[in-house]
Amino acid sequence: MSLPWGSSPGIVLLAPVTTVAQATAAAAAGATLVDAGRDGALVPAIRRAVSGVHVCGPHETADVVRDTDLAARTGTALICLGPDAAAAAVRRGVAAGRILVQATPPGIEAAVRAGWTVLADLEGLADLEGLADLEGPDGRARIEAVAAVCAWLGASVLRTRHVAEVRRCADMTETILGRRGPAWAVRGLA
Repeated sequence: MSLPWGSSPGIVLLAPVTTVAQATAAAAAGATLVDAGRDGALVPAIRRAVSGVHVCGPHETADVVRDTDLAARTGTALICLGPDAAAAAVRRGVAAGRILVQATPPGIEAAVRAGWTVLADLEGLADLEGLADLEGPDGRARIEAVAAVCAWLGASVLRTRHVAEVRRCADMTETILGRRGPAWAVRGLA
C-alpha cells in the first residue's frame, strides 16, 4: 500500500484509536490513517477489519511507526519529533520521503521549506495549557481553528479525534488556498 501523503491530493487525517470500531468509524468519517498508539496487537486487527486505511503503531505490519530501527528494518514510514530527529533517521537508513515530521505551528513552515512532510497533532496544539474541554463545542471550534492554521502553513497530515469536522475545515482551507476546487459554486448576478 502506498503512503497516503504525496500520492493523492489533499490533507491526510490521522485518527487516534483504541478499538477496531473506532478505526472503522474514523475511516468512514474520512481518516486515511489510524493510530493504534502503543497497542501493537491492535494493528493486525485493524488491518483485517478495515480496508483502505493505513495503520500506525508498534508492529511489523504497520504502515507508519515511531521507532527508527523498525522503520529502517521494515521500510515503513516513520513519525519523527522534529527535523533534527528526521535528519538522524535519514542517516540511519530511513528514506526521507517516508518520514513525517511532527511540528507545532511555529515550526511547520520551516519544516515544509526544508522538504519534510509535516504532521500536526491538533488536540495537543489546541490545548497547550491543558485546560480546555476539547470534547465540547468550544473545544471542537478550537481544534478546527488550529487545523485551518496548520493546513494554511503547509501541514500535510493532521492528527485528530474529530475527523468529520477537521475534514470539512481542511477541505475549506485547501479551497481558499486554491489547491482544490470548491464542492459547489453559486454564481450571483446583480
